[in-house]
Amino acid sequence: MKRKVIKQGNNTLTITLPRKWTSKQNISAGDEINLEEKGSGILIAGQTNSKEREICVKIDNLDRTTVHLLIQGMYCYGYDSIEIHCNSTVFPHYRLKKNVGVGVTIYELTNRLVGAEVIQASKNHYIIKRIAEESFKDFPTVLRRIFLLVLEMMETFIGGAEQNDHEILRSIEFQHNNLKKFINFCLRLLNKYGHEDSKQTCFYFTIISLLSKIEDIVKNASRYMMTFNLSIEHKEAFNLLQEIQSSFKQYYALFYNYQLGKISELDEHRDTFRNHLFSVSPKLSKEENVLLGGLSQIIELILDMTEIRMGMEE
Repeated sequence: MKRKVIKQGNNTLTITLPRKWTSKQNISAGDEINLEEKGSGILIAGQTNSKEREICVKIDNLDRTTVHLLIQGMYCYGYDSIEIHCNSTVFPHYRLKKNVGVGVTIYELTNRLVGAEVIQASKNHYIIKRIAEESFKDFPTVLRRIFLLVLEMMETFIGGAEQNDHEILRSIEFQHNNLKKFINFCLRLLNKYGHEDSKQTCFYFTIISLLSKIEDIVKNASRYMMTFNLSIEHKEAFNLLQEIQSSFKQYYALFYNYQLGKISELDEHRDTFRNHLFSVSPKLSKEENVLLGGLSQIIELILDMTEIRMGMEE
C-alpha cells in the first residue's frame, strides 16, 4: 500500500491512514496511535485495547458444537462483549444424541475464555464480557504451557490405554478443556494485538491452530475408546504410540532450540514411523488399526509445524 507524503508548514510531513483500517481499529480524529521504528520502516499500531469491541449474535436453529465454535471464534477474533440471543432453552448435541441446555452450555463454554465471564443471563439472552485486563506479555508463557499440556495429555492417553482404565481416559476431557482455554487466549492475543514482530504473527497463529488439532486427535481417540469400549493390547501398538509422543517431544525441543540438523532427525523419525506402522498393521486388531490410523495424523501435523518453524528463522 502506498501513500503520498504531504508537506505541512516548514518541517512537518504527513500521510493519510486508510479508512478501512481506521474503522476496524475504531480510530477517530484526535485519538492517539503508536508509532515504532522497525529498521527502515515504521510500524503504526492502533490502540485496539482502548475501545471495547461488541457483537450480537442469534443462535436459533444451531447445535451445541456450532455454538461452541461460533462463540470461541468471536472471542479469538478479539471481541470484548458477545451478546447472545436464543428463542429456545435447548439445542441438539449430535455426539451425545440428546438435547442440552443453552444456559449450561454457555456457562461451560465461558470457562474456556480467559478473562471473560457471563455478566447477564436470562431465558433468551446472555452477555459474555471480558472483565480482566490482558497483555501480550503473557503470550510466551502461555504458549509454552500449551506444549507441556499436550505432552501431558499424550502421557495420560498412553497410560489410560495401557491400563484400559476409562477413568484415566475420562480425565483427558478436563485436560482438553484446559488446553482449549489457553489456545483460545493465545489466538485472541495474536488477533487483537499481533506479535511484536509482525511477520511472525501468522506463523504463530498457524502453529497454535495445529497444536489445537493435535490435542483434538488425542481427545477424540480417548472418546472412541470409552464410547465403543475399544482397547489396545498389542505391544507394537504401544510402541507406535510412544513413537508419536517421541516425535512431538522432538518438535517441542526444536521449537525452543532451533537447530537445522534436528529437522533431519524429525524427517527420519516420520519415515521410520510410517514403515513401522505399515509393517505391523496386519498383526494388529481392527480396533488398534482404527485408533492408530487416527493418531498417526499427528506425525503429519508435526511435519507441517516443522516447515512453519523453519520459515520463522531469518
